Amino acid sequence: MFKTALAQLRFAASVGLGRPFAQWSLDHLIDAIKETKREFGTIDAEDGGSQLGGPVLDEETRRELHLRRFRTQAMRAAQETSYYAHLFERLALEPDRLSFEDILRLPTTPKEALREDPGAFVRRTTSPCFGTTTTGTTNKPTSVYFSAHEMRTYIALAAIGLLSANRIDESDIVQLSTSSRATLGNTCFAGACARIGALVHLAGLIEPLRTLALLAEERRIPGKKSKVSYMTTYASYLGELVECGLKHGYGPDDFGLERIAVGGELVSEGLKERALKLFGPVEVYDDYGMTETWPFQGLSCSEGHLHFDPTSGMLEVIDPETGTPVGSGQAGTLVATPLPPYREVTILLRYDTQDMVRQEEGPLTCNLRNLQATSPLLGKLSLATRHDDGWTFAREVLEALEGADEVPLPARYGFWAVPGGVAVEVVARRSAEPRVRRSIETRLEERGIPVRELNLVEHGGELRHALPLRCDLKESAFGVPGDSGKDVFGLTLEEAAGHDDS
Repeated sequence: MFKTALAQLRFAASVGLGRPFAQWSLDHLIDAIKETKREFGTIDAEDGGSQLGGPVLDEETRRELHLRRFRTQAMRAAQETSYYAHLFERLALEPDRLSFEDILRLPTTPKEALREDPGAFVRRTTSPCFGTTTTGTTNKPTSVYFSAHEMRTYIALAAIGLLSANRIDESDIVQLSTSSRATLGNTCFAGACARIGALVHLAGLIEPLRTLALLAEERRIPGKKSKVSYMTTYASYLGELVECGLKHGYGPDDFGLERIAVGGELVSEGLKERALKLFGPVEVYDDYGMTETWPFQGLSCSEGHLHFDPTSGMLEVIDPETGTPVGSGQAGTLVATPLPPYREVTILLRYDTQDMVRQEEGPLTCNLRNLQATSPLLGKLSLATRHDDGWTFAREVLEALEGADEVPLPARYGFWAVPGGVAVEVVARRSAEPRVRRSIETRLEERGIPVRELNLVEHGGELRHALPLRCDLKESAFGVPGDSGKDVFGLTLEEAAGHDDS
């Protein structure tokens, strides 16, 4: 049944049938997967999760697919958006006659253009019903608009992906510990959970001790697991949970977490390892997605690559200095074009995400080896440092720091270029001890970071160039009037903030 439904879905997409049938196919596939899982328990990776990452396409077929769909999107953009109408007119290009080489010569779309005038990218013949913004962690928030059809499709596709990868089922209790301003991701994920039948609630970015109490709370809901089993959050907030939980005596026996999906920031291997001390043997998923290029996303594989489905978007990795494609192992910025039929309101052609990765070339041996792959994110280009020996990226520094027990989670740090290399500053425990300095310095050097200055401090407020963290997008909870200043969880503000060491 699963194979039959999957074949129907692919047939509908390939021949471009109308929306009612396509939506019916998605709903039919969700029900088919749920029925298969009820009967057999799980879906084999080769039969479900891997295949739903996208069809197997050779290079020639992928180029042909991308050229055809890019032309379609370019025609819409030139005819119906003011930004691309001016661009194609200025370049004297006909979008329906673009060659693959023409596409690679088109100027990339900068973030600043979308940020300053999001309406210039909206098609005139569409009906936007949902507006969302980025969280604005590293810059002014950027707005993107979607139709009702797009949102229904994204929710259905998310449900299919979660089911087929065996991440969520009807028995799960799911907690969203993300910013309430992350409306696109929260809406799609919560909608997918509801479509699957899981119980989902938005906890938000509240004080870590409150979140830990929610995770440890015993639930008595028929048909559901006894505690929260799946959580979505940001890397820095997960770091706060680990630090706070271990400080207050929490351990694996207090929780029922089985899986944690971490996004929106770089996720270090050190963070994953230290999270096991608090939550036990949980699976941590480190996928990639951003509001502007939704639903074109990167899936993390068994070997740590990011893989991209060629049917939903066109991916390029280009040198930020020359604008040309990078070679295998070289670092470049992700340039993405969300393709039809998955994107119809806000059109973006060759959108420069400013997210740095290294190009990965085959043959690969991972479970998603048939999909285009890059390294994990290296960090934002604006946060990277150029020096005499090349680039130093945020991931390289973060991996070194969060692997050190002397650095509290999340690592609060900064780095910048100095003669001969880089200067690094970081909050560290017992920062005045020579042993601590040697340990951190050694870890940085093992990562190939040419450290010329190292400044250890006790508090984040002492950092001069601190990188922004999403855990600082905290949301306040209501207090309980007349109850000694306690909040709705029965904690004083001091206790909830994790400052009670009794």
